[in-house]
This record gives sequence, structure tokens and C-alpha cells, in this order.
Amino acid sequence: MRIARISLSTPDGPQARIVVQEGEQAPLVDVRRHYGLSLQRRGATPQAALDLARLVVPGSLAAALTHGDLFLDVLRAAAHDTGGDAVAGEGSLLSPIDPATFRDFLAFEEHIVNASARSGGTVDPVVYELPISYLGSAPAFIGPDATMPWPTYAQSRMDYELELGIVIVRGGRNILPTQADAHILGFTVLNDFSARDIQLREMRGRLGPSKGKHFASACGPVIVTPDELDPHDLRMTARVNGEVWSQGSTSTLMWTVQEMVAWASASEPLVAGSLLGSGTVGRGCGMELGREVKPGDVVELDIEGIGVLRNRIGHPDGQGWTPTRRTPRLTEV
Repeated sequence: MRIARISLSTPDGPQARIVVQEGEQAPLVDVRRHYGLSLQRRGATPQAALDLARLVVPGSLAAALTHGDLFLDVLRAAAHDTGGDAVAGEGSLLSPIDPATFRDFLAFEEHIVNASARSGGTVDPVVYELPISYLGSAPAFIGPDATMPWPTYAQSRMDYELELGIVIVRGGRNILPTQADAHILGFTVLNDFSARDIQLREMRGRLGPSKGKHFASACGPVIVTPDELDPHDLRMTARVNGEVWSQGSTSTLMWTVQEMVAWASASEPLVAGSLLGSGTVGRGCGMELGREVKPGDVVELDIEGIGVLRNRIGHPDGQGWTPTRRTPRLTEV
């Protein structure tokens, strides 16, 4: 099953709709429309069916997942709808998940080693002891074919990051790796854009990354459920303006998908609609290659079995406040 979101033009303006298909060649089914029609067939009035369908199947996938099995049953039924009455209209793809939270891991050893060498550091043993992660900015996600906004505080060294995204279908706390599969809706392509100049500066303060990452991330084009692919054996490719820059595989993960889910939920709540990132595959970003993307470049991230996430790099807009240096007043104690 493949899950996406599209933006439809309506008399009231653009409207986000959750769509689903059973197999890559099947038509996209509008899940809300499917549910509304099924309610009418069970005796609901058209207005009541519309009201209930809007409630159970909102435009937000993260919100829909909070409805638990009710929404999942509707989603599966829509995927098997062959009647044609609920086929989705023409619309542009949105980010398939508007994440409730976003946590990104460092799960590929080659990337850790390469990135440490490029930034002049060494690999700390802790990365072999814990699945290290940071909390990203969930509201900053963009979808396929959207333009990445270039942050005002970044002068150069803009980068992409080729990652696997893991979408959480059921929340939990202290989930064990052996229980994690029940909490995974599926997998998507993730691009964790990075402004390397500000990222490396701010992380010298022993916090972050923050502004070096939070301006934008992208995912899509769809979410593919685990029955259709093995997340630990997928080819990964990045192209910039059609030229292959990066190639890798999820088979080189140091921490499994299930272990990342378990650690994300250890002694804290992991909520439905969350997105977890695998971290960058080895040689899966420009920094590891000594290259950087420029305004106007088109970045395509391709993961086997999921599809191609395409985004254009935007131009600096010169907006936003930037700080000025403060004069130290205290000496170390």
C-alpha cells in the first residue's frame, strides 16, 4: 500500500487530501471521498456523511493517525476500492506526512566517519554505544517539487542529505525492538537539508544542530507500507541536475529501523504521526564529497521501492534577523 497527500483546487481554495493506492500502477483513491460514499451506502445523509468523513479523514495524515484503527480500517478499505467513484482528482503532491514530531538519527557509520573527517574532528565512541539523534523542526517540512527556502543566515555550503524516513502509526513508550514493527506505518524518502556553515558554527557551542537544519526538510513522494519492501536492503541514489552524486544502501545501517523506534520511545512518548530519519547514508551528502549545491540546482533523492523526491534549491531572500557578536564580560572560573 502506498499513501500520499495531494493538494486539490476547490471553490474554497486549496485542500489537502489523503490518497492511497494498492500497488504503484493502481489509481489514487481519495480516502475521504471513499469513506463518505461508504457512509451514504449505509444510510447516512450526504451532509452527515461529509461531516463524518471530514472528521475521520482530515487533510493531515498525522491527525488522521490519532484516530487509530478506525482510520486504518478506512485507509485499507479505500486501497481496495475498485469501483472508481472515489478516484482522486488531479492535484500536486504534498509531503505525505505532516509530522507531529521529527527525530533524525546517525545510523550510518560511513557517514559519521566521513563527516567527522571533513569537519576536522574525530569519531566519538558514543556513536557506537547509542543511536544518536537530534530533534528537528516538524513544521518546516516541504513536499515533492517544492523549492527549498535558502535561510538568510547561510552564506554558502548548502547541502542535501539522503535518508530513509520512518513513519510512526501508533504511539508508545518504552517500545522494544521486537515490538517496533506494530508501530511503523511505512517508509518514505527524506532529505534533511543542511546549511553547513551555520551548522558547524553553532555546534561548537555544544548544542544543536538547530538553525543549520530547521529551515527546511523534505519527504515523499509517498509512504510505502512494510509489506511491500525490506527497509534494510534498499538502493539509495542522489542526483543533482541529473548527475549522480551519491549511491548507497540501507543494508549498511549500523542501527536497525526497529532499534531506532525503540530508542526514540525509551522513557519518553513517541506519538502517532511522528517521523524518524535514518540519518545520511555513507557518501550521501555533498559535504562527504567536497561538493555543495547552489541556488537553482535540482536535487533528486531516489530510494528503491519508494520513488524519487525532487526539490529545487531556492535563492537567498535576505529576510530575517541575524545576531551581532556580543563582547565577553566574564572570565572562566
